[in-house]
Amino acid sequence: EDSEEGCEVNGRVYRDGEVFQPSCKLQCHCLDGGFTCVPLCQEDVRLPTPDCPYPRRVEVPGKCCPEWICEARDQRLLQDAGAVSPLLPYPCQEWGTEWSACSVTCGVGFSTRVSNQNRYCRLEAQRRLCMARPCPALPAASPAVS
Repeated sequence: EDSEEGCEVNGRVYRDGEVFQPSCKLQCHCLDGGFTCVPLCQEDVRLPTPDCPYPRRVEVPGKCCPEWICEARDQRLLQDAGAVSPLLPYPCQEWGTEWSACSVTCGVGFSTRVSNQNRYCRLEAQRRLCMARPCPALPAASPAVS
């Protein structure tokens, strides 16, 4: 077959070297029978701030890329500690970055990520312990030489 001369994406064949957009959110490049794509929408992260304590990404009618909005939510909704998951006024679309590399090359350190996978569906920085590998034993102390 002519798979080396193009690539097939969603049932459509593109020529080798052709740049195409399978959706408004992606731009792709066909090369040697395969393809690579880059996002056209910003994949930025917005952490809570005093002027925007509940940022939320929403789809905007008529626009391709989602946008950040700030919500002012009733604090009483968030104070019910007995509930496993509060009734949010919108469906929570889980989102998060990958865990970072461990903060140390040996021994116990920490890894971080930004995620909304919590009971309030709110973006937050999260940390967890990690160990890349045990640290080598330190050599025995020797007397100082002057």
